[in-house]
Amino acid sequence: MALNRIVFITNTTIKQEPIQSNQLPSNRLQNIPAGTTFVIQSYSLPPGNNDHYKITLQNIQFKGFSNWFAFADHVQIIQEPIVAATTVEAVVNRQTEKNVARIAVDRNTLGTQQGFLKLVFNVDTFIKRQPIDSNVLNDQSKQLIPAGTELVLATSLPDNTNTVRLPIQDSHVKFTLDDIEIKGFSQDWYAFIKHVGIQRVG
Repeated sequence: MALNRIVFITNTTIKQEPIQSNQLPSNRLQNIPAGTTFVIQSYSLPPGNNDHYKITLQNIQFKGFSNWFAFADHVQIIQEPIVAATTVEAVVNRQTEKNVARIAVDRNTLGTQQGFLKLVFNVDTFIKRQPIDSNVLNDQSKQLIPAGTELVLATSLPDNTNTVRLPIQDSHVKFTLDDIEIKGFSQDWYAFIKHVGIQRVG
């Protein structure tokens, strides 16, 4: 099924008004790293404004808002079908170690790139503050993420074997988001390893 999605092709800031970021307070701004993809309920180019999309995010809010403006040159709107990523479960199943997911990343290809891995959501699923069934968590401790979303991760640089390791606990991958907070947190989120994959950004 094809969904409306917004892809961030460069590091940018989404805003509560279609004006320069430096004219708005921080609680009306949200930094978004390049490589992020959100599912959107709707988008438009408002009358009299041809350089900012007005978007409504599906399920996700930042700073209490789901409606934002994005500078058109920094994003692409796509309606392509979702292509499932290889799941973290499949990655772990190929390894002898079961308490980490080993992601191969060639250090020589990174340059100064930050946020070089992204978490790809193959199905609608919850990210959670604990690696347990979402039904037993309160709303502040979980966030529904729609299939087709891609969130950039903050990770350590690859080690001397060109490997990044992400912890696995009780069939969940533990991760930190790059430059964004969901429900007030960027660190120590968990996702079920059957529902998500990890890919290079770009």
